[in-house]
Amino acid sequence: MQEVEFHRAVADWSAHLPHPRMRIYRNNVSAALVNALKVRFPVTEQLVGREFFFAMAREYASANKPKSAVLIEYGAGFPDFIRAFAPAAAVPYLADVAALENLWWRAYHAEDVPCLAADALSSVAPEQWGSLRFVFHPSAAVMQSAHAVGSIWLAHHGGPPMNAIRTGLPEFIVVARPRDEVILRVISPASFVFLDALARGNSLADAIELAQLHYPDFDIGTQITGLLSLHLLQGYTS
Repeated sequence: MQEVEFHRAVADWSAHLPHPRMRIYRNNVSAALVNALKVRFPVTEQLVGREFFFAMAREYASANKPKSAVLIEYGAGFPDFIRAFAPAAAVPYLADVAALENLWWRAYHAEDVPCLAADALSSVAPEQWGSLRFVFHPSAAVMQSAHAVGSIWLAHHGGPPMNAIRTGLPEFIVVARPRDEVILRVISPASFVFLDALARGNSLADAIELAQLHYPDFDIGTQITGLLSLHLLQGYTS
């Protein structure tokens, strides 16, 4: 068996098999990749069922081979694939649920670093607060969706059942793993604008201004308390 033929058969599952026994190898690789996606996207699978998920995952795997031998890194592009996968259009929130599961997975496997202590800002002079820029914890992320994906995820983890959710309503979510367990919270639109601005590197003053522009009743004290109590931060600069 020539080496070129071997690599072609591994890279392209529609390619001719240079030897019948290669089918076993190809099937084993396919099964391993599909299983990796099942582990990473369990709610996505539950929403569409085992057979549909298997077919969708196998099509993704056939066109997206791992770039690393570490399979926990495999599947980051699956939500975008779902977004373009025509049969999945019947479940309009499916790709965003997968994107949320991506954030959960990244949070779970994020580097363990200390969170900023709640009293760490007590020594900052009042006139310096506005210029503060925060470094978010490696596990922390926020997202928005045109669908109630946070509630959908929670419904599969002990929250209110799916039939109680208005899936077409937009939601805003924060995900982080400050300690041993990943937290996932549905947050207000104002909180999202504020946190997203900070995560993008804006100063505290600019983030507050942006939030107040969209939400005049934005409560600065409550939002900063929430920012610290959720342990989303790793550090800050002034």
